[in-house]
Amino acid sequence: MRHAVKKSMRIVAGLVLLASTSLLSSSLHAQELRGKITGRVMDPNGAAVAGATVKVTDVARSTTTTFTTNADGLFDALYLLPGTYQVVVEASGFKKSLQDKVQVEINQTRHLDISLDVGTPQETVTITAEAAQLNVSDANLGQTIDRKRVDELPSIHGDPYTLMGLSPGVTYTGSSRLDRPFEPTHIAGFAMNGVRGIRSDLLIDGAPSTATANANEVIASYVPPTDITQEFKVQTTTYDAQFGNTEGGVTSIAIKSGTNQLHGTAYYWIEPGGWAANDFFGNSRGQARPFTFSNRPGFSVSGPVIIPKLYNGKNKTFFLFSYEGIRDSRPRFDANNVWVPTAALASGDFSAYVSKVKIYDPLTGTFNATTGAITNRTPFTNNIIPANRIGAVAKAVLPFFGSPKGGPAAGFLVNGNIFDSTLAEKTRRYDNFTIKIDHNFTEKDRFFWRYSWYNRDSSYNNYTGT
Repeated sequence: MRHAVKKSMRIVAGLVLLASTSLLSSSLHAQELRGKITGRVMDPNGAAVAGATVKVTDVARSTTTTFTTNADGLFDALYLLPGTYQVVVEASGFKKSLQDKVQVEINQTRHLDISLDVGTPQETVTITAEAAQLNVSDANLGQTIDRKRVDELPSIHGDPYTLMGLSPGVTYTGSSRLDRPFEPTHIAGFAMNGVRGIRSDLLIDGAPSTATANANEVIASYVPPTDITQEFKVQTTTYDAQFGNTEGGVTSIAIKSGTNQLHGTAYYWIEPGGWAANDFFGNSRGQARPFTFSNRPGFSVSGPVIIPKLYNGKNKTFFLFSYEGIRDSRPRFDANNVWVPTAALASGDFSAYVSKVKIYDPLTGTFNATTGAITNRTPFTNNIIPANRIGAVAKAVLPFFGSPKGGPAAGFLVNGNIFDSTLAEKTRRYDNFTIKIDHNFTEKDRFFWRYSWYNRDSSYNNYTGT
C-alpha cells in the first residue's frame, strides 16, 4: 500500500501599513508584535523637560523618527523592529544626550529615564544602555529567545519552535519521533503552565500561523527556518488582551528584515545513511535496522533593494529571501489495528481459531424473513474452507495484502502481525521559500509584505511492498 501525503501552504502575512491616523493605528495594534521605546526627559532636579526633540534611529537601517516630549516630558516611539537603536535628546539650555545601543526585543516596551545636564547642545553626553533586567511595562510572564540563542543553540531539523522548551513552565508533550518542520501536529506540542499540549497560539510577524488537525488541537501552519528567525517570545501567563485565542500560551516569531548591509547565509546539514541506530521497536522484535538519511540544504540573502541606474533603496527599501529543503528517509510505521492473512488463513485454513470463530458454509441455512435470522447452518469441516470454494477474485487480491512480518501483538490473534520497523518514511520533496519586503515611505509611514510557501511529498506505511 502506498500512502502519499502532499501539503502546500501559501501564507501571505504582512501588508501592514502604518498610517498616522489614530483609527488605523488602533486597529493595527490588535496584533502588534513590534517593540517600542517610551521615555521621560528630565532636568538635573527631576523636573519634566517639555518640548525636547527626541530622535530614535534604527542603527541597521539608518532610519530616524523624530518626536517631541509633551508637557510631562514623555515620548513614545512605536512600531520598532527588534534590533539596536540610538536615542538622541536635544533641548535648549541642556547638553545633548545620546543613549547608545538600546536593545528592543519582540513585543517589548523599553522605558528610558533620560536626565539632561545643563549646558549647550554642542556638548554631548553619551550613555551606553544596558539590557532591561525587569519587565515593568505589563504583566506578561515569559521569555524572549533572542537572535544569539537562535543562532548558537542546536535545533532539531532547523525548527525554531524546539527552543520554546527553554522557557520556564513549558514542557514538550508531542512525539519525539515526529520532529521535522512539516509535522505541525507535533512540533508545537508544548504544554504551558499545566494547560494540555497543542493548545497554544502561534504568531508570525503578528499574523496567526495556526491551523487545526485532530479535535481540539492547534497546530503550526508554517515553520520558518532558523536562519531567517530574528527572535521570538514565549508568553506563558497573563498576556495582553490582544492575544489569547486559546487557553494556552502565545509564541510570537519575528522574521528577519533586510538592512543597509548585504547579508547571506548558506548551510548543508547532512546525516549520512546507515549512521543511525536501530529503532527501539525493531530491536524488541529482532528486526533489521532500516536505512536512514537526512539532507537539509538552505540559504538566505537580505539587504537593500538596489536596481542599478534605476533605484537605490538604502535607508528606504529592504528585502529578504530564503530557501530550505529536506530530503530524508527515517523509520516510521504507525498503522494501528491492522493485520494481513497468514499463509494458512490465505488458503482458507481457520482450524487454529476454532475456539474463537466458526466458519459456516454460506450456501447452507434457513432464512427467517420475520426475524432476519439464519438457522441450521453447516460449518466447514475442521474450520477449513475447501480450496474449490475460494473465488478467483479473492485469490487474485490476496497477494496484494503482503505477508506477516512477525507474530501478533500481545493479547491479539492476528492484529499487529505486519509491524515492520525496517519500513521508512521517505520525504521525496520538501521545499520552503520566504520572501519579505520592507519599505519606509516617511518617518511614520511604513509597510512590509511577506510571502511564505512550503510543499511536502512523502510516503510511509508501505507494509504491503506495493
